[in-house]
Amino acid sequence: MKKLKLITSLLILTLILALNSIGAISKWKNDITGWLYAKGYSWEVSQRLIDKISYYFDYDGYMAKDKTTDGYNPNSSDAGTSDVSTSKETSGLDYIGQKILDNISVENPSFDLDYKGDINNLGKDIKDKIDNLKYTNPYEAYNISSYNIQASSSLGSSTVRARVDCVYKMTAEMEADLDAKARAIVAKVAPNSMSQSKKELAIHDWIVNNTRYDQSYKIYDPYNTLIKHTGVCEGYTLLAQKMFTIAGIKSIVVEGTAKGEAHSWNMVYIDNKWRNVDVTWDDPVSSKDILRYDYFNITDSKLSADHTWDTSKYPSAN
Repeated sequence: MKKLKLITSLLILTLILALNSIGAISKWKNDITGWLYAKGYSWEVSQRLIDKISYYFDYDGYMAKDKTTDGYNPNSSDAGTSDVSTSKETSGLDYIGQKILDNISVENPSFDLDYKGDINNLGKDIKDKIDNLKYTNPYEAYNISSYNIQASSSLGSSTVRARVDCVYKMTAEMEADLDAKARAIVAKVAPNSMSQSKKELAIHDWIVNNTRYDQSYKIYDPYNTLIKHTGVCEGYTLLAQKMFTIAGIKSIVVEGTAKGEAHSWNMVYIDNKWRNVDVTWDDPVSSKDILRYDYFNITDSKLSADHTWDTSKYPSAN
């Protein structure tokens, strides 16, 4: 029996997909707007394979139908059917990635994986899967504070059994409380009667006016950023991501640097184009409340004056 123990820490900078406070179970729900699929303490978003059938969910959690969404065209009005391919390749994640997402979505502290490959590559492959989830499921991925892998394989076997132990920044209870509070704020400052552009502006202004940069560099998660009204860039970005998503605004989290320091911000898809929004840098470190828009809905060209990032990993904002 060969055994390997790998200990890996994730340094997290900043994405939201926990969309509602619900019980820690998986089930369909239907309301006047449409179908949602509850999983853990969130609603599913993007494309998901459920009971061997592939579904596509919008950013507000509702199952897409009768329209093209990110290249997919599901046309079913009923849960349990879909014309989207059911293959694993089109589910958006392979077995390992989906297994990790399924478990971190409900803050499972320990889970097992069957890995087919060289045990010496296991640590890197799992890290790569978690890094990839930062782009597709940032809210879940950035909630991982650290993780530990223990793995073993039998001589002659091509399958490695791995156990992953995770430490999370937010508990399920914290996420549920964050969701309820964030929804109440969005309903007040950015109601559905507003256009998406006005909603985005209102959310930007609320965060800047109600949050100050944490100069102790201790608060990274969106829950404490909201509750304590202070946080570092990751807290600002994930809180913005959470509120944008609740408001129905498509957005992602970007990792990079700002003036040489590790940093994160958001990109939003507004008025049919991508734009950069750096809420943190629109809230200068000051004893006074200052509201500015130097980094609100700007292009890559303008942002690149003092920010750097791997442009191949993110949409272009031209």
